[in-house]
Amino acid sequence: MINDVLPRSFAVLTEIFSAHGFELFLVGGYVRNLVLGLPGGDFDICSTADPERAAEIARDAGLSVTEKALPLGTIEIRVNIDGERHSFEHTTFRRDYYPPGGAHRPYRVEFTEDIREDAGRRDFTAGALYLNLRTRELLDPTGKGIEDIKNHVLRTAAQDPDVTIRDDGLRIMRMARFAAELGFTVSPDLFDSATKHAALLADISPERKRDELMKILMADTKYPGLNAFDAPLRGLELLMDTGTLKYVLPRLCAGDGVKQSKLYHNYDVLRHGLHACAAAPPDPVLRLAALLHDIGKPSAFAASGKFYGHEEMGEQLAREEMTELRFDNKTRDAVLPLVRWHMFDLEAKAKPGTIRRRAVQLGRETFERLIAIRRADVAGSGKPVYIVPSAEHWQRELDRMIAEGVPWTVADLNVTGFEISQWLGIDPSPKVGEILKALHRECVMSPSRNNPKTLKKGAIALIKQSILP
Repeated sequence: MINDVLPRSFAVLTEIFSAHGFELFLVGGYVRNLVLGLPGGDFDICSTADPERAAEIARDAGLSVTEKALPLGTIEIRVNIDGERHSFEHTTFRRDYYPPGGAHRPYRVEFTEDIREDAGRRDFTAGALYLNLRTRELLDPTGKGIEDIKNHVLRTAAQDPDVTIRDDGLRIMRMARFAAELGFTVSPDLFDSATKHAALLADISPERKRDELMKILMADTKYPGLNAFDAPLRGLELLMDTGTLKYVLPRLCAGDGVKQSKLYHNYDVLRHGLHACAAAPPDPVLRLAALLHDIGKPSAFAASGKFYGHEEMGEQLAREEMTELRFDNKTRDAVLPLVRWHMFDLEAKAKPGTIRRRAVQLGRETFERLIAIRRADVAGSGKPVYIVPSAEHWQRELDRMIAEGVPWTVADLNVTGFEISQWLGIDPSPKVGEILKALHRECVMSPSRNNPKTLKKGAIALIKQSILP
């Protein structure tokens, strides 16, 4: 069965290494997923061949090799066969020795021929299964991997969970991610160790924490057929319950214990953010914005005893969180407007013109996301609310805007600045830009005006009426 599942490049690589006396093993998430009946993962392979020897064997066979981390025993081998290109990360069986702290980089590595020692350095038993690619024998060096997969349990590969967590503090976040993606429970000793060593996350680079966080937020999309219920919430609650979340999003955690009106919320500010995140559609921007949307409430409450203005404070606090986690500008610029404007028209009383102006100010994609955020905000309250009046109000107006062909930007007008200059007999100048903006505002309200003839009349009228400076 496994023969049929694996791409032929596995067999080709296995033959090459076998010819030199080395057994090649597939290890990690790919093997775990084979056992679970899920789609494969990364092509992680290992053997007793040291990295220089493994690279020599592959190159002699005409394969491309990149020496990724020779001191750690890791090289990348690329196989091109049947029109498919596959990259394999080969790591030599090894023992790792780590310094104090949780920053992950071992200070010494020793290669070994003992598969049990190699398995013991890995994170969880479910990822420490080895498939002999020649014999197709499945090996379980820890003696617990197959059983733990069967029982959907995460347990450390090392007998002492503290060793696993101390070696790399990020394993706490990986624990939360795998539990979310796979629907696994966490063994009590692993949970206790993660809680005890939560502060090790302070040693982890912002980029690594950011990447794991986003994987947790999108955990339900990893294996769609698995139908993991509330997967992001499961992962986030594990971070919260182990005391880890404050080392990832400290400003967000200021909402822990900050109570809200029982009339509208069943949760405090922090837990509401987690639930709203899980309720948001599976879009990274939406999930992150929903998680952070009320981040300003604790500061607002501390300042005035009320939550008034929390969206403005929240925009700045969300910016600080995202900057510290090294989010790219594109993601930041997509998330922050959603935090800033999530309180817009809360009572669904805005007039169509007001909605149109706000929608065009934000842009169509951001406004569509704002509608989704409003729904997630209400769904994350814990109250049985099935219709969100403001979201429905906005959606109806947005549908009308789309049907009418509203020009979302000045560039969507059926006129150029050059044409404005010709019509009015004026040189290109900032005034031309102001005229275009004024025409755009008119066309947002009346899209039928977006034609050259009407636009020309409008431009002339703007000059005659001295509306523009």
